[in-house]
Amino acid sequence: MDRRSLLKNLGLGALIGALPGTRVLAAATESIIKPKKRVLRFAHLTDVHLEPEMKAPEGLAKCLHHIQSQKDAPVFIMNTGDCIMDALKEPKDRVEVQWNLWHGLMKSDNSLPIEYCIGNHDIWGAGQTTDPLYGKKYSLEMMRLEKPYRSFDKAGWHFIILDSIQPKNDGSWYTCKLDDEQFDWLEKDLAANTKLPVIIFSHVPIVSAATVVVDNKFKENSGYELGVGSMHTDAARLVALFDQHPNIKLCMSGHIHLYEQVLYNGVTYISNGAVSGNWWKGVRYRTENGYAMVNLYDDGSFENEYIPYGWTV
Repeated sequence: MDRRSLLKNLGLGALIGALPGTRVLAAATESIIKPKKRVLRFAHLTDVHLEPEMKAPEGLAKCLHHIQSQKDAPVFIMNTGDCIMDALKEPKDRVEVQWNLWHGLMKSDNSLPIEYCIGNHDIWGAGQTTDPLYGKKYSLEMMRLEKPYRSFDKAGWHFIILDSIQPKNDGSWYTCKLDDEQFDWLEKDLAANTKLPVIIFSHVPIVSAATVVVDNKFKENSGYELGVGSMHTDAARLVALFDQHPNIKLCMSGHIHLYEQVLYNGVTYISNGAVSGNWWKGVRYRTENGYAMVNLYDDGSFENEYIPYGWTV
């Protein structure tokens, strides 16, 4: 039914320009005629923590098969880090075993393109400061990335992928924030992209309630204390920046192995649960091993569905 036929059937054709509330009625009519359109569907995976032990390879393969068997299929996978169990404190040969296993499974059990975001356990930092692959260089090579942060447009949305993991002031790993160079880049990127709705990915949550209340200890005299490795320590600075850009709709992360959604100042912050659950030892609090399916729409709205894939110890 076109707009003219609809108005005629409603008996409003002659009155539409004269009645009070015309704009509201016209907007409602327009929404009936032109519903929002889904422009993209993707899968969000995070915190796989792959290793040869703990039946982790079987778990990841099952998750990948579950995603690809969806009748309403995603077009790509967004991975927000901690692909492997740990590179940070392991010798290089152990790290190579884990990454080789990862790439083998991506070749044998996955047919979808993957976008990567670096996690803290993806970084090799076991004191080998003289090796050219020390720090993020190794993880960038394994993820086929030129830089640890970037942006691109896809299906009428602007995607921003951040690097949450920075060395501490003493050079040891790690704290959770953007360094000044990255923050300056983010300011410029947002200023240059004001028309499209924006979705931001980071390994570590920028804003989180579960991180504070569930995943940190309460101290009698000082209340809840948040560690530098739990949530972005520069959250206030990032939120102040986001307040200047109403086209930012959604921030997605992992790291805490918990599923939560927080709405603050018009931005929704979603942390999806881990593929590995409680590091392949069962359920993490009440969040089962899983992944999310995300729908993006042309009007800047979105949907996030967290899906357990049936893994048991």
